[in-house]
Amino acid sequence: MTRRVTTRALVAHHLRSRAGGAGIVATLVLVLTVLATAAPIALGIAGDAALRDRLDGLPPTARDVSSTNVGFPQLPGGVAGARSEVPSSTEEVWGPFEGAVEQVRTGADAPLPGILQPARMVTTNSDNAVRGSSSPQEVTVAFDPDYEDEIRIVEGRMPEAAASRLPGVVGEPTGDEPPLVLNRIEVVVSEDTAAEMEWAVGETRSVGLPKWPVEIVLVGLFEPVDADGDYWQHVPSVLTPKVFDDGNSARKLTGTAFAHPASLVSEGLTGGYSTSVWYPTDADAISGDDAEQTVAALTRFTSVSHTVASSGDGPGILSLRFDADITGEIELALAQEASTAAVIAMLVAGPVGVAAAVLVLGCRLILEGRRPSMRLLSARGASTGQLRGLLAVEGAIAGAVPALLGAVAVTVAGALLFGAPPTAIGVVAALLLAVAPIVILVVLAPSVAERQARADLGVRGSRLRLIAEGVIAGLAAVALVLLFVRGYSDGVDLLIAATPLLLALVACLITLRVYPLPLRAVLARARASAGSDAFLGAARALREPSIGLTPVLALVVGVSVAVSSGILLSALQSGITETAQAQVGADVRITGGTFTRDQLDRIDGVDGVAAATGISGADPATLDVDGVKRNTSVFVVDAADLRAVQGDGPGMLPPGISLEPTGGKMPIVVAGATADVIGDTEKLDVGGVDAEVVGVTRGPVPIGVRENWVALDSSYAEDVLGRDPSDRTVLVSLEEGVGLADVQDDLTAVVGDAVTFATPDDIAGTIESGPAVQGVRWALLAATGIAALLSALAIVMTLALAAGARARVLALLRTLGAPRRAATSLALWEIGPPAVAAVVAGTLFGLLVPLVVLAAVDLRPFTGSSVAPAYQVDPGILLLTLGGFLALAVLLTAIALFVSRRIRAAGALRNVEEG
Repeated sequence: MTRRVTTRALVAHHLRSRAGGAGIVATLVLVLTVLATAAPIALGIAGDAALRDRLDGLPPTARDVSSTNVGFPQLPGGVAGARSEVPSSTEEVWGPFEGAVEQVRTGADAPLPGILQPARMVTTNSDNAVRGSSSPQEVTVAFDPDYEDEIRIVEGRMPEAAASRLPGVVGEPTGDEPPLVLNRIEVVVSEDTAAEMEWAVGETRSVGLPKWPVEIVLVGLFEPVDADGDYWQHVPSVLTPKVFDDGNSARKLTGTAFAHPASLVSEGLTGGYSTSVWYPTDADAISGDDAEQTVAALTRFTSVSHTVASSGDGPGILSLRFDADITGEIELALAQEASTAAVIAMLVAGPVGVAAAVLVLGCRLILEGRRPSMRLLSARGASTGQLRGLLAVEGAIAGAVPALLGAVAVTVAGALLFGAPPTAIGVVAALLLAVAPIVILVVLAPSVAERQARADLGVRGSRLRLIAEGVIAGLAAVALVLLFVRGYSDGVDLLIAATPLLLALVACLITLRVYPLPLRAVLARARASAGSDAFLGAARALREPSIGLTPVLALVVGVSVAVSSGILLSALQSGITETAQAQVGADVRITGGTFTRDQLDRIDGVDGVAAATGISGADPATLDVDGVKRNTSVFVVDAADLRAVQGDGPGMLPPGISLEPTGGKMPIVVAGATADVIGDTEKLDVGGVDAEVVGVTRGPVPIGVRENWVALDSSYAEDVLGRDPSDRTVLVSLEEGVGLADVQDDLTAVVGDAVTFATPDDIAGTIESGPAVQGVRWALLAATGIAALLSALAIVMTLALAAGARARVLALLRTLGAPRRAATSLALWEIGPPAVAAVVAGTLFGLLVPLVVLAAVDLRPFTGSSVAPAYQVDPGILLLTLGGFLALAVLLTAIALFVSRRIRAAGALRNVEEG
């Protein structure tokens, strides 16, 4: 008795048999889904890491939102101007001001109220000369309503509040009467300050006017609760006194003392009042998701003045305007993320096109495996709709299931390991990959039921091919023109992403048109030879169309990605190296102090030091351009020494430029932004001295991040500034073979241990270790690896699709006595010529793509320079990327061919009728 087989069982048996092609497609979809879903998440994680790295590296003075103002907080009515002999409380003096500043914070745009912490504030009365001291000394009195939280008394006690003036002070002293003490203010100082100033607890120092002196009484010594706390960077020279010693005058000490915050009402201090207010910024509260919103809010917050008092309530600060240096750092991190996305978009556009083509090849594998059964079903009455439904089920198994598994796995892993949510781009990519095999199989289903024609006969060029090639070439030309005319927009730009793919298609089409020309010459030569391998191989390579667009496209794009990655990595590395050298401007840069002429001479005498020179600090000056006055900063250098120390490398001076006097106008070197302001004018003076621009320096310089500056020789300092300012930066050139470690101890003995040493290698290492640069490097290398994988897979699939025709030729050859190596020879001739042509074309194309990338994408955020890195080819890096690609592609091809022969995944393709 014959058992009836159900339709469901037949379909299940059909799907289980000859499942090799479906398995390959499922694996490909799974891998592509994982990559497509993980890439946006990885990009977001890298962006957050780059943002975190930049913000964590900021000092508190650059991270916090701050405001520095001349004057003091407005004192409330009843306290201001009352000349009360009764001390006030901290709340009476500071309460209204603190409340107004807090209202400014809470009223800021989101998300600032959650990022900015309650304000800290301090008012200082600076540089009150101590009368009667044996050496020049000054006292700066600081008033901070919360200073008690930052210090710990180690000797004595906390100061008490002082009245606005001492009781009983009336009138002015007359005749020989002693001066009347106007006020007495109790203060505390740090132990180091007291030791340097030789100030003992209980001792009084006198400051103020001779007729109305103010007594400063030291009642206690303190140590900081946390010497490394952020607070002390906002109030410098408190823990240790400020020392001014330029070698030209007596050494002067300035110590800062904390008074009771309510002593702000005291009269008699003759120094200038200044008030600093800052909101400690919680950088950890800033994430990549709200970084742009934070920048916008900070920009609005710092663009206006915030009212904190009314003009009718007496003298004092009426409004505050804040600065936020952190805004620039966030913008730079966002620019790095946008540039990374743009570079990746341009590089992966080609591999994405290859992946789509390889997916079509995989679906063709499925169709070829199903061709006999589809023809049988069609012959027995199956409709086209039924055939499409059957193939749609297989497409869902090979596409939807692995796509779902890959997307879910990446989403769960991203959430658990990194707390990263799925992205819209990743979800869309997963959906497209899930649907793609179904669509391809359904569209191609009718062709499977038809009789297969001989594909290697009667191949001629068609008008349709010419039209298609013309359209692709036209689109590539239009995209390229638009790219340079319209310019680049931030982030992932579809035009930028599409341009390399279109150019790759053009290169591929040119390759397919050109490579048969030398092959025909080989065929003609092989006809006259005795051997058959070259003749048969060349003939089949010309006639067999299986090596067509897809494998050539894969190889052209793969090789171009490898070459482009090498060139971009070379340009990035070169840009970082040049930036680091320009920031130092010599072999060693020393900053963090004031350096005297004697110290420079002693540095010059250190063993291993070839030369040393100094650069002054920034001094304000007026730049007169055609009668229009503009502010600028002047840096004074010794022209001859600076050129000797800098050499021909990047730094303060452009190559071949000297600032030495020539007898005419004062030669100056200016920053790029300053040069743009000056333009082509010939009527120019700096500080009233006629000047001539002899050089422009764009990019980083040893003096730090400044956009508007002028450098001039020290011989003009007196005329421009009225003095020769002290040096704040020292540049050192070392002898051949000498490193910083060899001379650092000797240099420290000269300049002290509070300075900072920097070398180009140190700065380059810091830039290279940043998440942004590392992310781009890994992205370029990953793109090369993925391109190699796709190229190898395209070759293997192509060989598998041509296996049937090759098997028939081999069977015929063996009957004629051909050796076994004929199989290998045929396979190599099948893939060799187009592969070689594609490698050559891909290399040439890869050399051109970086020109588009460097012109369209801003890589300056990665190098930290205002000058874009130039096109650069490093043979070592190029050998790594291109050699790695070729080695990986050959290895993967060999492994795939070996495995396919063992498991016979494409065995069904050899049982095909053609005719």
